[in-house]
Amino acid sequence: MIAASRTARGEWNTLRNSGILLGAVKRLARRKETNTMRQEKGTKLKSYAGVYRLSDGTFRIVAKAIDPKTGKPKFKERFTREVDPQMPQNAAIAYRAQLINEIKTGTSGGGVPTEIPRLETLCRSSWITFVTENVGSEDRAAKLGRTIETHILQRWGEHFIDKIAVPEIDAWVRSLTADYGPDTIRHHVGLFRRIVGKARGQYQLPPIDWDLITLPAVDNEHAMKNRLNAAQIAMVLPVVVEQYPFYAPMIFTLYTTGFRYCHVAAMRESKLGVDGVIAIEESYDVSANVFSPVDQRKKAPPMIALEPRTLDLVRRHRRYLTQRRHPGVKTGLLFPSEAGTRPVGNDQLNDVWREVQVMAGIDRPVTVHGIRHSFHDLARQQGVPDAVVKAMAGRAGTDVAPRGQGKHLHYSRGVTVEEMRQASMALMELVPTEPTEVQKGRDRGRDGRGRDRNSDEERLAATGT
Repeated sequence: MIAASRTARGEWNTLRNSGILLGAVKRLARRKETNTMRQEKGTKLKSYAGVYRLSDGTFRIVAKAIDPKTGKPKFKERFTREVDPQMPQNAAIAYRAQLINEIKTGTSGGGVPTEIPRLETLCRSSWITFVTENVGSEDRAAKLGRTIETHILQRWGEHFIDKIAVPEIDAWVRSLTADYGPDTIRHHVGLFRRIVGKARGQYQLPPIDWDLITLPAVDNEHAMKNRLNAAQIAMVLPVVVEQYPFYAPMIFTLYTTGFRYCHVAAMRESKLGVDGVIAIEESYDVSANVFSPVDQRKKAPPMIALEPRTLDLVRRHRRYLTQRRHPGVKTGLLFPSEAGTRPVGNDQLNDVWREVQVMAGIDRPVTVHGIRHSFHDLARQQGVPDAVVKAMAGRAGTDVAPRGQGKHLHYSRGVTVEEMRQASMALMELVPTEPTEVQKGRDRGRDGRGRDRNSDEERLAATGT
């Protein structure tokens, strides 16, 4: 309960500070009531034209005045419940006068600018709430707000909407390919296209010809290559324990569970039982540094059992952090970063994972997400039933669903945590306890021995030797 309230509070603070979709998130909770209310015309107040009392005690406001731009009458209809559910009658009357003044002066409520604005100005007004028309939860609306803030406004916020042109958009799309996969790029560009298209239409600007912008092709080639076989796993994982014991528990957890990074990063020490079963209740958005409940798009089982060797690494790591009075202990996270202020970052983990692969002699290193792909392949190779693989990590086997058709992966029901533990143990049969001959990494990192490589004291704590 405490973690849930902390999550909600963290998301709310993020939205409040950014201003993106704040109105939409507040409005979602009362959408059905608002739709019902809109069907009611209300009872007109005596002596107050344009103010109607509704059955729930709120008011419907109708304002009429001459638009200075067109010279014609213009109407505005508002419901006080959308602004302030507790608005009294006198305030409702004043609100109608405010709406009339907005029509006469050519301004808009909610801070929506009437002159062609910068994209950031427009997105920080009530105008942006249109992107949540088909959103059914506050969590999803919050995630949309963070995407707009992080991936769109950081690049396009200072641009006036009439100055956004095809060559710049095309260059932006090409630059995204260095850090994101085709699916993610298409999602970000699609959201940007909706926002810009709506904005240019509102200010009667010509539409952008999106056919001139080249989007990356979506296929399975990257996913099929982004995985390690059994022999490579046997070489790499012992090297992680030997060379990077600070990161070994998290990497072993990724390998033995098949989870995504976002779910492992959000694991908390308080949710881990003495039997090695840990509850999975949160997901971590690394770009916004925000925790949120596990959603329906990126699922995870409600709990998982860590197999013995992984559990031993996790417990030794926790003892090490406690003995050293590491600042990350206060966060309650199972895998805090070295600074101790947040989980181990995805980029940081990828750097370590890439380096140990090079040290193990792997010519084509895979990403941290490739560990999940490897889990699917090796679990089937080890004879783990498909139902158990699906219960842990979605689809089973080496088959990769066509892009756009596998967003909601099937997670099998009726599989026990003990069956999951046995599956993890089957995968650990491929991992020797001692590393083979290790190639020396070419990049020695900050301390001359390798990136964030830990002391002999921590290596002793992690390996127990």
